[in-house]
Amino acid sequence: MSMKTCETPGCEKEARLQCPTCIKLQIKVICGLQVVSLKINYFHVNCFQGSFFCSQECFLGSWDLHKALHKLAKSGNPSSCSKPNRSYNPWPGYVFTGKLRPAEQSSKRIVPDHIRRPDYADHTEGYPISEQKLKGNTYVKQLDDEEIENLRVACKLGREVLDEAFNAVAVGVTTDEIDRIVHEASVDRECYPSPLNYYQFPKSCCTSVNEVICHGIPDLRPLQVCT
Repeated sequence: MSMKTCETPGCEKEARLQCPTCIKLQIKVICGLQVVSLKINYFHVNCFQGSFFCSQECFLGSWDLHKALHKLAKSGNPSSCSKPNRSYNPWPGYVFTGKLRPAEQSSKRIVPDHIRRPDYADHTEGYPISEQKLKGNTYVKQLDDEEIENLRVACKLGREVLDEAFNAVAVGVTTDEIDRIVHEASVDRECYPSPLNYYQFPKSCCTSVNEVICHGIPDLRPLQVCT
């Protein structure tokens, strides 16, 4: 694959990110022109920037211009843009105070059997039994050199997974997609994604958007620009 350069005006750095909404809408860059793939036909657009950027900063800086391409693609193919099901509400008796509403969730992701897992991973209620046994214990354990090195390795792997998640965050990406990336990045490193099934938490990371203060469950709602 040939190296692509960032398509923000004035930036010539190597492109490392592609707009996820362009991927969803099947917008491709060919010879500097945007080709919007539709069910019926193809049409060329040469007045918009492409979908490849060097960083989140360049992507966000070009957003006002770039989003016009998405609108054009959606107008030609409305069905290409998935929208949350507004009728979905798992808590019909709950009184919402903000604009955010729940969206559907994908099925629980699987961790291969060969990966070492915590005791709550396979517990029907997700109870961390070993953690429960330590309740009320005020003893602070002093780690030995081997344990400190293991902790250092664990922190390094966690940092790598967080970087993968950070690179995936962009307008149009669902939090479920971020969860998939976190899950697969963890498994690729022979690690168990610790939130998964902790007290029955159904996903591999927490994604708390707007008024969801903490422990937000990833779902199929695309991230949007704050207005």
